[in-house]
Amino acid sequence: MLAGCARGTALSPPQTARESASTTNAGKVYQPLAVGNYWKFTCNHLFPIVDRVTGTFHVKGRLVYALSLQIPSSPTKSVRVIQLLTNDIKGNTWIYGYLIGGKVHAVKPAEIVAAKPVPYTYYDYPAPTHGKITRLFLNFENTNKTPLGVFRVAPYFESARTHNYGYSLGLGVMEEDHGPHYRYDCLIEKFELH
Repeated sequence: MLAGCARGTALSPPQTARESASTTNAGKVYQPLAVGNYWKFTCNHLFPIVDRVTGTFHVKGRLVYALSLQIPSSPTKSVRVIQLLTNDIKGNTWIYGYLIGGKVHAVKPAEIVAAKPVPYTYYDYPAPTHGKITRLFLNFENTNKTPLGVFRVAPYFESARTHNYGYSLGLGVMEEDHGPHYRYDCLIEKFELH
């Protein structure tokens, strides 16, 4: 733990990371939101992707955090989606919009990560331009073995199970899968929480 930040590379095994994160507000949520938080993954032992909280905005009178997600479509190509998120007092994460072309695009707020997820429940939310993204929480499970160990996560499956995100309480996403048939298994390699 350095300067109030939990650092995934220095906190092994994962139990130590969980204990360190629980001393901050991050320990109460599945998606810690603070400017400077980041998560670096290695996909299929071949290429890296990085998700990070890049800044804050105000949407509908609420302070929201810009979470930039890197979603790979191949080892050399990926898209960036910047979601505008906030955590409520119960620990649920809500989406309030997107940052598109540097401009805030507000959407109808939707809960996308529950503090107490209910198995086999949908947490659908508005897509960046139109329509919705289907998001299903099945049940708790363990990640595949990551360079930082194995984590107990709440996985959410999106877009007909094309993508999934496994959230560890207090730490954020520890494993992501992308592409048809989970072609790219992205395992946490390093993270930092502020």
